Amino acid sequence: MNKIKKILVALGSVFCLVLFGSTAFSQGSSGDFPEISVGAISQPMGWSSYEASWLIGHRVGTTNMGDLGQISSLVIDKTNGRVALVVLSDVPNIGGEVLAIPYSSITNIGANGCDFNPGSMEIVTGEGAGYPYGDPTVYALTSYPSWSKFYGFPSEMDAAWLTEIYKHYGQVPYWTEEGEQSPTSLELYDSHRLMGAEVRLSAGEAAGRINDFVIDSSDGRIAFLVLSDVPGRPTTLVAVPFGILSADGGDTFVLNTSQEHLALARDFDESGDLNNSRWAGDVYRYFGQQPYWTEKMEMAPPSEGMME
Repeated sequence: MNKIKKILVALGSVFCLVLFGSTAFSQGSSGDFPEISVGAISQPMGWSSYEASWLIGHRVGTTNMGDLGQISSLVIDKTNGRVALVVLSDVPNIGGEVLAIPYSSITNIGANGCDFNPGSMEIVTGEGAGYPYGDPTVYALTSYPSWSKFYGFPSEMDAAWLTEIYKHYGQVPYWTEEGEQSPTSLELYDSHRLMGAEVRLSAGEAAGRINDFVIDSSDGRIAFLVLSDVPGRPTTLVAVPFGILSADGGDTFVLNTSQEHLALARDFDESGDLNNSRWAGDVYRYFGQQPYWTEKMEMAPPSEGMME
């Protein structure tokens, strides 16, 4: 009898430990760790984002407190859904031309400014060189002749030009990452074309205008378009996944959704939704899209332990 009691006590102790441990873990996870799960409800860890209108206007400086200019627009890679380049105006020494640099060339983005990241670009810093503007980085980026191909925009922005820009500024092209489209035929355009553009639905009905777009700060992916003037919702903003947008060849863009679906989409509130990963996932799933932050997780092969 005593033996049976001991067995029952031992089993009860194990049960309590399992129950207590699982409860403590779930409480700790919700407060101290970012949420993440597997499959369709997976959430990005540490996800943060900002609106393009907030980034435009930032000044770009160097580690030596030099000033490279102000971000005036962005070059959008529609093929891969990313900000490919940031465009600087008010750049010293290049005669009013703009300077397009890779998105990965900006770092430490703060409230009003950010830093230039030279990547593998060689910046000569020898003593007594007498750099104009007192900064070797500013000199390295602006010392080419005024007709240099690295200033302004070519007559046609294409993959070859984008590749050369990344190479010149010492940045690893994002399209070398697994799953990205190779730069043979990229659809590139200036963000000025996107902001304020009229949007229509697949069936031709008006869907409003592009008010802004939301950028994933980790890699420059465009997570959402923010729409205004949506029919029936004149006072609210609506976010839709960037992937449902296509261009019609002119100045009008098309959303691959229906009027009924758009009418019931969730409102966008920048004060509460920008860094809300659960809200972001819900928006993607509402429009029938796979959240891009789950794609690599699902493509990854199972570990040896999982295959057993």
